Amino acid sequence: MSEAKYQKLKAAGTLSASDWTKAVTSSDKGKQLTEAQANAQLRAADDNYGDTSKVPLQQGTGEVSAAAAVPPTSWGETPSKNGETCLENDAVNQRGGHTLNRWTWCHRMRIGLQYWEIKSNGERDYEGTNSLVAQAVAIGNGKQRGIRTYFRAEEGSVSYDDWDPWDRFFTAPDLHLYILSDCAQGSEYCHGTRSAVENTWSEWDYTDSWLYWDIFSHEEASTAVDKVLYHDWYFRFGGGEDDEYQGPEGKTDSWQIRCDSADYFSQFGVDYSKACVNYNVVPHLTYRISDDRVEAVARHIQFAQDNPTQTYPVELDGPKDIPGKYTGARDGRGLTRTPSGSVVDRANEDMKNRACQRKAPYFWRGLPPYDTSKYDCDEYPFSTTNEGASDLEWDFSVRAVPKSQNTAAGALLRWYYFSDRILYNRDPFWVNIQD
Repeated sequence: MSEAKYQKLKAAGTLSASDWTKAVTSSDKGKQLTEAQANAQLRAADDNYGDTSKVPLQQGTGEVSAAAAVPPTSWGETPSKNGETCLENDAVNQRGGHTLNRWTWCHRMRIGLQYWEIKSNGERDYEGTNSLVAQAVAIGNGKQRGIRTYFRAEEGSVSYDDWDPWDRFFTAPDLHLYILSDCAQGSEYCHGTRSAVENTWSEWDYTDSWLYWDIFSHEEASTAVDKVLYHDWYFRFGGGEDDEYQGPEGKTDSWQIRCDSADYFSQFGVDYSKACVNYNVVPHLTYRISDDRVEAVARHIQFAQDNPTQTYPVELDGPKDIPGKYTGARDGRGLTRTPSGSVVDRANEDMKNRACQRKAPYFWRGLPPYDTSKYDCDEYPFSTTNEGASDLEWDFSVRAVPKSQNTAAGALLRWYYFSDRILYNRDPFWVNIQD
């Protein structure tokens, strides 16, 4: 495919900007990916991301049921059901792909190679371009520092462009393409497994089975809290060594993962002390007003986010500013998790109670009296965040809500921390209220 043709297809919306690949550069190989670099790649996710309305609760206790989904801890030779579900979303065709949740990412893209004939004098003549449409899936792991990357060529998607008529039918289909996934940061920080898979282009055109490679993160390379490391991974590909025509090795866009060894994640008596997640996403918890288990809590959060100055406790020193509303962007207003029972959590609980009970410093500015036999005093931001009621930078809101709904919302918040692998203090997340 010529550059002119590529630009024409791109302008028409047939291809995304990531559908054309260029020669590999190795400038980042061996360099550690910083947290700031990884955060710069975050983007919005699926509308159902972090959706608590789909999480079953136990009757009576209000706690999350054992039927709730847990992170993947093993991989198969084909993507999980979540991987197939991810690929059904139209966003899969966009640059950067689609994130179903932190455990499941997918993408549909076109990859290709330009082929050149090497003359005896060393000069090169451009002969043509071969390309195909591929599906890709990356599945994280909740018990080890690795992800499995999947690749499948779409049957009948191979295109031969710019070749002369003879070579289009008798040369181009017999040229080779190999592919594998790799980690950009080098063997000190991470490594990929399994060899490349190589086929002729005509074989790729009739091969629709899934291929896979694993990317593993090296815990010992990290000096950060929770042994956190960020990595770029990508698909690397090129032509066969024996081909008469040669082209530069290519690579796809890269995508970020985060790996950690945090030992405070457990569910149903099972520990999840190591993990790797897909990191190209803005993490967010979703409560739905239509979910009658948490309707009052959802309405409270929505009102606090949209009308902070009209909330209790009344603020005398100017407009209130309450953080955490999900906008699809990393806006510097996210919430960060703090351990339950920590100094911060206890301080948040104390300030919340003062506002709920009209004690100093709130008195008349606090929440009006309510029936404590039927209602709890709900606070937002949550007490298990650093931005809660005791934080000096942000404001907070309190409202009376039915006890059962407050219990359910708390259980679903704990489920969200676990299911989205929200680390203490350094992993901002947002709250999305949907009708």
